Amino acid sequence: MKRVWAGLALLAAGVVLALLPWHIEYTGLTLGGYGCLCLADWFLERFRWKRGWRILVWSVGVLVLGILIAGMTVVGLGSRSQWDAARQSEYAVVLGAQIRGDEPSRTLRERLDLGLRYLEENPTGILVVSGGQGPDEDRTEASVMYDYLARQGADMARVYREEASHDTRQNLENSAALAARMGLDSRSPTIISSEYHLCRAKYIAGTLGLTPSAVGSRTTPWLLMVNYQLREALAFVKAVAVAALAP
Repeated sequence: MKRVWAGLALLAAGVVLALLPWHIEYTGLTLGGYGCLCLADWFLERFRWKRGWRILVWSVGVLVLGILIAGMTVVGLGSRSQWDAARQSEYAVVLGAQIRGDEPSRTLRERLDLGLRYLEENPTGILVVSGGQGPDEDRTEASVMYDYLARQGADMARVYREEASHDTRQNLENSAALAARMGLDSRSPTIISSEYHLCRAKYIAGTLGLTPSAVGSRTTPWLLMVNYQLREALAFVKAVAVAALAP
């Protein structure tokens, strides 16, 4: 019965975390999934299924856990900021994130603060704020980002909006096209995003023929970081599949 209680506890915790408005649903789904594995193992033993089925269940669980740990490790290793290169780049792209009305979310604000630092440390650099309008948003992310930078006293002659993008690939592709129209070295951007997002963003940039540097904002508390690393591990697999299938 210990497996039953453990499974139910993990499943209940997973459901709660997935439903809370804290953006930790991937942690919840992972816990819930392993709760289901515990319950499945108990069920197979209780009704005397062949031992091979139990081995298969736990083999899948161990395999998935291994993939997640490996993915999170790769995401963590790819999160290092490259300020030396950023100070030499001709333009940087701040990747969009959720907005709330006319204000950037905490995650987006942290990215924009790095954009301000980029403008200060790279006196000739151009900053592109990139993000379209989501289905639950009243404005484009880029317009809110632009207004925030203006309120913070940024040199707005060096800030440009890219408002047509709806994912990371479009952010980078459209911003590179904008940089090219301005006569900049469009192939060598600095990507500004959250630290957990840098690895996948740099990978996507590489599939577009770009050679980026990247700087990332820190994510707190630690539970959010773990959750976002889980999400990024899964999203990275998707990015690799999309790149493999692209014409």
